[in-house]
Amino acid sequence: MKVPEPQTLGLLAQDTRDAISALPEASGIYGISIAGAGPHLSWSVNLRRRLARLLLPSAQGKEALLGKYRGKVLGVDYWIAGSRLEIVLLLYELTKRHYPADYRTRLRLRAPWFVGFLGNDPFPRLEISNRIARKCTQVFGPFLNRDLAQRYEQEVLGLFQLRRCSETLAPHAGHPGCIYGEMSQCLRPCQCAVTLEEYSSEAHRVSEFLSTNGKSAAGALSVARERASAELDFEQAAQLHKRLEKINAAAGCRDEVVSTVDTFSGVALTKGIEPLEFRLWPMVHGYWQNPVTLNVSLEDGATKSLDRTIRESLGESLASVATDGPRVEQLAIFSRWYYSSWRDGNWFPFRTLADLNYRKLVREISTMAKTERAC
Repeated sequence: MKVPEPQTLGLLAQDTRDAISALPEASGIYGISIAGAGPHLSWSVNLRRRLARLLLPSAQGKEALLGKYRGKVLGVDYWIAGSRLEIVLLLYELTKRHYPADYRTRLRLRAPWFVGFLGNDPFPRLEISNRIARKCTQVFGPFLNRDLAQRYEQEVLGLFQLRRCSETLAPHAGHPGCIYGEMSQCLRPCQCAVTLEEYSSEAHRVSEFLSTNGKSAAGALSVARERASAELDFEQAAQLHKRLEKINAAAGCRDEVVSTVDTFSGVALTKGIEPLEFRLWPMVHGYWQNPVTLNVSLEDGATKSLDRTIRESLGESLASVATDGPRVEQLAIFSRWYYSSWRDGNWFPFRTLADLNYRKLVREISTMAKTERAC
């Protein structure tokens, strides 16, 4: 994401209080440049109030919070932001620029958790990790936390007989095995109980389940259950129904936003800075792109033109996709925004732009515009 040029607070003016009073009561990021040190970067929902606390003495005569730096403040830059997502993205870029060695620590940016499928292993298995490992042929995420990722992994393993051990297998008949093999929850490839082809077939079923989150398996089972019921084979229908319930329970452990990270794409819709201004924040293949700004009106027929405007704007913006920076950090920013209690926008996923639900997106923008105008 490209950082816009900052606005500068004129601290060299005779009356600093007037300069701060001229600031808008809007949310945004500020950077206070201090001689001999890096800039103090932070954000506030009210820039005027925050900078007044930092730079001006209080009404009771107390010294400003940055009083110890008196005479060392070189200047103050600020960026107005219309949403918390914009604040998080801007603060990430600015902190990374000024503090490249420890920006993740300063931002308290925690990597999200993923469920990986090690398909290149001779005996594929699942793995929980907070990084995108190259050894995984498929990585699914981001999950809210480790517990949910682990729960989903265990639910999936409960449906199949994939191995749960993490050792590099050297199968032989004298291998001691494990408890899961004794409980018939593993095909026991370590003990040569199955051939490599048989185990690969089970691994393929797991990979297909993960790719569709059980939709393909659930659809096939539903058809088989209906057929068994039509043929009055109620015992078989009951077994299929029980299996279907387990599949649906496993699929329910995964948030609908979770998908393969290399195809993780969508658009976040938030408010802009100006009235009746909205911003679209595209993410393509797990990387944030530059935002698209929309100015809308509520005149008759605006919905149709808005649809066309969105299609054209996104098409132009995503003609060239940026893939800068670690993907796991980009997804960490998404997780911080999407899973937070303060999320101030909506997410519209897609695989390709043609799959984006433009009708729903236009309807949401129109609703937000009407609400804003009513206020």
